[in-house]
Amino acid sequence: MSAFSRLWRRAPLWRLSLVSMVAFSGITALYPPDWLVGLYPPLGKFAHHTAPAAPSDDSSPDSEQGSPPAPSGAAEGKGQGGDYTTAKGAVPPIDAQLVDVMPMAGRQFPLPAGIWHPVLTETSGPHGEISSNILVRTDRGVVTGVILVQATTASVPPSAMTGQPCHLDGAFFQRKLAAPSGAVQCIATNVGFAPKGDIHSKDDIGWAFGRLTLLGFPMPPVWALASWTYAVNAEDGGKNFEVVSMALSPADPGTAHVKTPLADWSPQGLGTSPFSGRFMQSVNDWLVRWAPILEQGYQGTLQPFPNTIRPGAADPAWHGTAGAPPT
Repeated sequence: MSAFSRLWRRAPLWRLSLVSMVAFSGITALYPPDWLVGLYPPLGKFAHHTAPAAPSDDSSPDSEQGSPPAPSGAAEGKGQGGDYTTAKGAVPPIDAQLVDVMPMAGRQFPLPAGIWHPVLTETSGPHGEISSNILVRTDRGVVTGVILVQATTASVPPSAMTGQPCHLDGAFFQRKLAAPSGAVQCIATNVGFAPKGDIHSKDDIGWAFGRLTLLGFPMPPVWALASWTYAVNAEDGGKNFEVVSMALSPADPGTAHVKTPLADWSPQGLGTSPFSGRFMQSVNDWLVRWAPILEQGYQGTLQPFPNTIRPGAADPAWHGTAGAPPT
């Protein structure tokens, strides 16, 4: 027996210290403090993120199938009074658990059923007028949902929003909903394929999927995309808005396996495949029911549901039981 193996067997405190050193070294690499990033800048790629420059009109994610989830009407470009193309980001502990309602930009953001974990938080604008959060939900270690929500904390110039916030070319389903005077509300669904996931990506969603891949989370190859947009004219001539983009997994419970071939998720396949067409229709129906809850959260009028699932929160990708406490 070697000296190391004898020490390993006979010194439990030393053994615990050695294991803890390895574990906490890994955690430090994923969540480095600012002073450590200053000493070794490459670590900052894991904890600091710069938002991408504004894409050209012909490469807008809203007009393409294959990049979940892309916000419609999100901040982009330089508007009057500042630069909205860059952001200050941070990586919160992914083991944080969020259920029911999350505070967001001074409002309430209702979460679909289950436990959600933060992946990335950002602020953009000259004074942090736009707040962004990316959240993930897992089931038995497999990702079942990803949310990107962007909301203003103060009015922004109209030019800080992209084009028509309620018109998505090529959407599987879209509808303009009733809204008060001076406001617009709309929903849309589509299909997207999982990005390759690059931890060095400058795209918010690409970076988030890259981090999830780095942490070892299995993900399905295709997603049902659902979006909700609410924009209000401000008294100063600017805009207040909230844009929610969700990617929901059609995979079998507890796996990243999808029952049907990827061809069934094309625009043509959705019309002929019973499974993919039925799943997308269930997403459409759920989004219609969920939109009023999102609007209530924007208005700040939601009441908490601490011990049960909020009515309407059980989306098609959640594999729990409607009415049961979140698990």
